[in-house]
Amino acid sequence: MNSQSQLSSIEDIFDSSLNLEETHFKEGYNEGYSQGLMSGKEEAEQTGLKMGFGIGEELGFYRGCVDVWNSAILVDSNRFSTRLKESIKKMEELIEKYPVLDPEDERVTEIMDSLRLKFRVIRAGLGVKLEYDGTYTILVLLIVLYNEALLISYSIVYISESRNKVALESIERAAKLFPEAPIVNKFEDVTYNRVGYTLVSSLAPKPSLDSCALKDALLAMVKAALETIDFGLHCGSHPRLGVVDHICFHPLAQSSLDQAAGIAKSLAVDVGSSLQVPTFLYGAANVEGRTLDSIRRELGYFKPNSGNQWAGGPNSESLPLKPDEGPAQVNQAKGVLVIGATRWVDNYNIPVISTDIAAVRRIAKRVSGRGGGLLSVQAMALAHGNDVIEVACNLLEPSNVGGEMVQQEVERLAKEEGMAVGKGYFTDFSQDKIIENYLKLCPLI
Repeated sequence: MNSQSQLSSIEDIFDSSLNLEETHFKEGYNEGYSQGLMSGKEEAEQTGLKMGFGIGEELGFYRGCVDVWNSAILVDSNRFSTRLKESIKKMEELIEKYPVLDPEDERVTEIMDSLRLKFRVIRAGLGVKLEYDGTYTILVLLIVLYNEALLISYSIVYISESRNKVALESIERAAKLFPEAPIVNKFEDVTYNRVGYTLVSSLAPKPSLDSCALKDALLAMVKAALETIDFGLHCGSHPRLGVVDHICFHPLAQSSLDQAAGIAKSLAVDVGSSLQVPTFLYGAANVEGRTLDSIRRELGYFKPNSGNQWAGGPNSESLPLKPDEGPAQVNQAKGVLVIGATRWVDNYNIPVISTDIAAVRRIAKRVSGRGGGLLSVQAMALAHGNDVIEVACNLLEPSNVGGEMVQQEVERLAKEEGMAVGKGYFTDFSQDKIIENYLKLCPLI
């Protein structure tokens, strides 16, 4: 065999090897593809079935919730606000719209997201701890629905101290003796030398004021504060009237303003008689509906007595206004206390980068309803450190005029004065967050 033939033979063998390798590769690929396709289809079917069952169970849970809520409304419609009834109706409409037989419908994700959001809104409005996790039953839902947690009262106690840690620890220990009314938030401000404690407690449908955990916890805190703080030695850049400056009550979930007012009045009686502190009532707790700001104005609350600071106790033992409870004379070491009950109020403070207190006072006046600004907004300018003055606001109707609107108005007015404005902040949590924190500390059975 000549060299040419040998070369040709080698090439044929090489080509055959390549063809054989390619054939094996194609066969392997086709076999692997077929097996992968079958396996993928089986896995997809299992995943689809699992997801389908999951969605079906969640829809069934929401359907059960709506049925129970509608039954409860028939039994006692007064337990549910108009807003809650509308939300339940809309949730029912969303369930009816869900395309159960057409999972590829474009509306599937949108409707399910809307259902989950509506459920959270209703849950917060009822004040119940309830989440879908595939384990809840309608029986559990019924227990939760009629639990006393439907009636929740909320209170903030403002104490004129934040630098004396021993005093604060004593006050907090006193509160812990009443675990049914836990502290769900603590807001300290060292510059203002002031602290606010938020307490929440569930109420019985017909609460007894002789045995009320929220009132008892607050009374213990007031007593501890009076024992550890001398008002005559206090100094801060926030106005105040006493060691315990202010206690406000607000109804949450399905509780009523009358219930909140009843606790406020009962607490005022105890503070006035047993602790001998002149106590003034406002809002629903006052027979004439007197407002908080009107009482403060008559007592000189808004006027600092040491530059931009409030220092020491009252100038006189005599009071310009007769207290609703307690002695007519004020003790310099205790001061006076204002207690009241109203609908929800938000406190929102906006920092203005300035040292010109007069200019920021103009802004505060112009942003307030009293000064011709935003309705239901009360505002004042308070020095907060060396280079900051805060526009401190009470938002009496936050659903109509909220923090964002006030922020924009302060920024607009400050721009006219040539001042920079920082981002404002709330001094407490939202209603939903407060209820959530309470339920974490006192889980429902």
